[in-house]
Amino acid sequence: MQLTRSQIIIIGSALLVLLLIVGVATGIIPGLRNLQDRPPELTLKVWGPDRPELFNDNLLAYETLRQNVKVDYEQINFLTFEQNFVNALAAGQGPDIIMFHNTWLPKHFNKIVPVKETQLNLKTLQEIFPTVVEQDFAPGGTIYALPLYIDTLALFYNQDTFDRNGIAIPPKDWLDFQNLIPKIRQKDTAGNITKPAAAIGGSNKSMDKAPDLLMLLMLQAGAKMTNEDFTQATFSQNVGGALPGIDAFNFYTKFTDPRDIYHTWNDGLNYSLDSFASGDTAMILNYAYQRETIKNKNPFLNFKVAEMPQPDVNQRSVNYPDYWGLAVTNNSGNPDWAWDLVLYLTSNDQIAENYLTTSNRPPALRSLIQKYTNHPELGVFAKQALSARSWPQVDRDAINVIFSEMINAVISNKLDTSAALVQAERQVTELMRARR
Repeated sequence: MQLTRSQIIIIGSALLVLLLIVGVATGIIPGLRNLQDRPPELTLKVWGPDRPELFNDNLLAYETLRQNVKVDYEQINFLTFEQNFVNALAAGQGPDIIMFHNTWLPKHFNKIVPVKETQLNLKTLQEIFPTVVEQDFAPGGTIYALPLYIDTLALFYNQDTFDRNGIAIPPKDWLDFQNLIPKIRQKDTAGNITKPAAAIGGSNKSMDKAPDLLMLLMLQAGAKMTNEDFTQATFSQNVGGALPGIDAFNFYTKFTDPRDIYHTWNDGLNYSLDSFASGDTAMILNYAYQRETIKNKNPFLNFKVAEMPQPDVNQRSVNYPDYWGLAVTNNSGNPDWAWDLVLYLTSNDQIAENYLTTSNRPPALRSLIQKYTNHPELGVFAKQALSARSWPQVDRDAINVIFSEMINAVISNKLDTSAALVQAERQVTELMRARR
C-alpha cells in the first residue's frame, strides 16, 4: 500500500508523540521528567525572635538555590515567643521551623522532628560543632536542632579602673579574681559599698544572669546537676568525697557577706548592667550580646572582655553557654525540606558567617571558631565555645526563679547555703517529675 507524503508525516508525528510520552513517564529521555517527580512547590514558615534582616539575604540565597521553595520568616516578640509557638502547635497551626533555645529540648522535644540520619548523622555533627551542641541538641544521639551561634559567659572589665589601680591584666582564675576585690572596691566610712569591684553574689533582683553564673561555678567545681536517668536534681550531693555544689555556692555568696574580706556586692545596689555602664562597678560576668546594651547605655565607657575565670588555669576549662538554634516542628507538612533549610543556614560556612556578620554574634561551626579566634570583639567567645558545657533543664525560666530565690534566701540570712541548696534541689526535682 502506497502512503502519501501527508500520511507519512501524520504517522511519524504520532509515533514521536508516543515516544515522548513513554520517555517522560519512564524518565528515559534526559531532562524530561513526569511532573510528579519534580520538586513540589512549597512555602516554609519560620518563626523566631530575631529581626528579619538577620535572615533576609540567606533566605533569598536559599530560594535561589531551591527554586521550588518560598520561605516566610516572621519575627515574634521575644517575651511571648515560647508561649506563642506552644499555643500555635497545640492548635495544629504554627510554623515549619522555629528558633530553639539551647535549654529547651527537655521541655519541648515532643514538639519537634529530628533530622533523618541520611541528612545529618551524629559523627558529622561532632566533627563540625563543639561538644555542647551534642549535649543540648542531641543528648541521646538523635539530632533535634542545630545552632546558629554559641554565646558564653565572659568577664567584662573597666579598663580605666584597672589602669588607675595598677592592674595590668584581667584575672585568669578565681583566686586572682577575688584578690582584686580589695584593690578595686570602695566603701564609705560606714562600711557601705560605693564602688563595687564586681557584680557577683547577688540574685536576679540586682544582677543580670545571676543563676547562670552560679550554675557555671557549680559545673566548674564538678557538681553533677542531675542523675543519669534525668529523674532528679543532684547538685547538692557528694561527688568523689566532696560537695562541689555547696563549695561553689559558698564561694558565690561570700561576695555579699559584709564580714568577708572579699565583700563587694549586695542586692540593694544598682542593677549590674547599669552600674557597670555608669563606671561604678569594675567587673561583670555576662554574654556577648550584652556588649551592645552596655555601649548603648554609655558609648564612652572604656571596657574590654576577657575569658571567664577558671578554678585552675592548668586544668580543663569549663564555660557556660546561652544560644539559639533552629528546629523543625511536628506541625510541618514538609519536614525533609524544612531540615534542608536548617542545614543550609547552620552548616554552610559562608551562609553561617553571613548571619554572624549581620548579627555580630560568635560562631558555632568549628571551622568558623578557628577563623574567629583572634577576632577583636568575638575572639574570647569563639574560643570559649569549645569548652562550653551545659546541663538538661526541664524548665529554664522556672529553674532561674528557683536559683534566684535560693540565692536570696542565703544573702538575706533566712537559710544557710546547705539548707537553701537542698531546698532548691528538691524544687527542681519536683519540676522534673511533674514533666514525666
